[in-house]
Amino acid sequence: MAAAASVPDGVSSCGSTNMRRADHLPQLPIPLPCIGEPAAASRVSPGSSPARSEASRGAPCYNADAEPVPEASNTAAADHYRCSSKLPTASRLPSPTEPHLPADLARLLKTRPLHALLSNASTYRAARHLFDVVPRPTAALCCAFLSGLSKLSLHQEFIEVVSSLHRRGGAIPSGCIPLVLKSCAQSAASCQGSQTHCHALVRGMLGDVFVQTALVDFYAKNGDMDSALMAFKEMPVKDPIPMNCLITGYSKSGDVEEARRLFDSMPRRTSASWNSMIACYAHGGEFREALTLFDQMLREGASPNAITITTVFSICAKTGDLDTGRRARAWIREEDLQNVIVHTALMEMYVKCRAIDEARHEFDRMPRRDVVAWSTMIAGYSQNGRPHESLELFERMKATNCKPNEVTLVGVLSACAQLGSDELGEQIGNYIESQTLPLTSYLGSALIDMYTKCGHVARARSVFNRMEQKVVVTWNSMIRGLALNGFAEDAIALYRKMVGDGIQPNEVTFVALLTACTHAGLVDKGIAFFEEMKKKQHVSPQVEHCACIVDLLCKSGRLWEAYKFICDMEVEPNAVIWSTLLSACRAHADVELAKLAAGKLVALEPNNSSIYVLLSNIYADAGLWGDVREIRDLMRSKNLQKLSAYSWIELDGEVHRFLVQDTYHPRSAEIYNVVDGLGLQLERTSPDHELISEV
Repeated sequence: MAAAASVPDGVSSCGSTNMRRADHLPQLPIPLPCIGEPAAASRVSPGSSPARSEASRGAPCYNADAEPVPEASNTAAADHYRCSSKLPTASRLPSPTEPHLPADLARLLKTRPLHALLSNASTYRAARHLFDVVPRPTAALCCAFLSGLSKLSLHQEFIEVVSSLHRRGGAIPSGCIPLVLKSCAQSAASCQGSQTHCHALVRGMLGDVFVQTALVDFYAKNGDMDSALMAFKEMPVKDPIPMNCLITGYSKSGDVEEARRLFDSMPRRTSASWNSMIACYAHGGEFREALTLFDQMLREGASPNAITITTVFSICAKTGDLDTGRRARAWIREEDLQNVIVHTALMEMYVKCRAIDEARHEFDRMPRRDVVAWSTMIAGYSQNGRPHESLELFERMKATNCKPNEVTLVGVLSACAQLGSDELGEQIGNYIESQTLPLTSYLGSALIDMYTKCGHVARARSVFNRMEQKVVVTWNSMIRGLALNGFAEDAIALYRKMVGDGIQPNEVTFVALLTACTHAGLVDKGIAFFEEMKKKQHVSPQVEHCACIVDLLCKSGRLWEAYKFICDMEVEPNAVIWSTLLSACRAHADVELAKLAAGKLVALEPNNSSIYVLLSNIYADAGLWGDVREIRDLMRSKNLQKLSAYSWIELDGEVHRFLVQDTYHPRSAEIYNVVDGLGLQLERTSPDHELISEV
């Protein structure tokens, strides 16, 4: 119902009045024609029985002695209150040939009846036009039209139609009041919902179980738990459905304890009850409790449905709990897998739990794939470090004529950024920019990140400059890109502009900024930015920021200063920080500090062979061969093997990877012949700086 409806002062507060008595209703100087039959018949005298008042008009009312249907839903109210199962006859509708109807609508009505036009959202506008040209629609027509809107979940349109009917002097059938409340709940239309509550009170309908349930749902969804509880307490039979609504309301308000207390008090729990409580825990970030409740549900013999399983998949994806996710997979019925939402949630769980091959198995089993399924799988490969498969799947997607969306393209850009391929980056960038998609902060930031990692800094800056809306992620991407490509001063200047434009920097901003200082050897500036981060921008130092400072000090030869910084850190130093210091000890031949750093590293990663190899090399450089033998013997006793390093190169759009003394490449013989030839050529040539520069 529109807020513009003529309602006396005080009506919108009726939700907090007594639910069953009319003597608490504000005195209304005029009838309320928005809901129900003419207002003259809708007045309820103080102390009169709502049920008798309703029964006197022949309208359906709730019998408090009857047992409610346990699994009823708000949608079922349409059937309970249906004024007529028949749609209006042709004589009551405008003729398809009337001149005031658009030509295309007239043609449509010759082949499609009203109920067919309401079967999907794409033809809703035609049905709406037809409904609007009826001067005074009958109750049956109103029921049919409003029920159709509710089934299509067109809640905002539903409220607009109710407002339109009121302006035309029409009446909303009593049976549609629960549907009005449902749309107000889904649209967060608190004012209209409170007005509808008052109309129901005036009409004497608050004894009806469907109206009561709709009221509980409306107030719970709008965060007014006091009114929701009041409506619930007035219900003679505590049905599971309104209790589930209350649990959902407590979840939205963050009161998990009250929700659990209500859940535990339920004499009978339906699948929806379990779903509401599990979702309540998940909404509050209590994922472990949610999965524990799921296990309890199974132990008590309750059968999870598609909603339960989808929620559990989402929780497992967030927590990385692959075992529980696999157990939940066993409960999926074959028909549930026909649901794209369920199947995509299953894939997402596998992706987040790094079981990418199982995700691909489910993807290949899907009978039909929408853009969300394609995007999940493409992004999944990228997130799991398999960019080649991500790009191959993207090509398959394009071949199916499924149009990629923003999420798809961000996944593709991430894969391309991982490869760092100059040629491929340009191809993907050209394709995306040719799609005429809006350059949102999400897509634009991913495009900047890809361009900078593929070496196209100028194109990245061009994208950045074209973006109308720049959020902190966008600035971070550009600052980091400049830093990684050696443009330290430009990165610092961009940071200054960011702060000047009123954008609050975050942790990622300072990682990028400190990285720029590290690459350029700007020690004093880096330390100054670190202090600015803490004292001026109020960003707490994380281990990544500390790692940048340690790297910066080590590269400038200030090793003991770096060691003191590590000892004074506010966060626990990790293996990366100690490895940085240990590597610097070799470069500066500091054996004493190397022993300290290696001891800390071994405590964190006792089976990391690279620690022992690096320390052995430091001893060897210092001529401490006895210590070298001890380290090598220790590695043998622990059965530690040195991991082989590799290098890679891109050629004609294909990335080639090589190990030391690699013979597995299909053209290894040809490659070694070329390398040997270059070696002979260098031996025959006298030292020439120009030749060396060219090589």
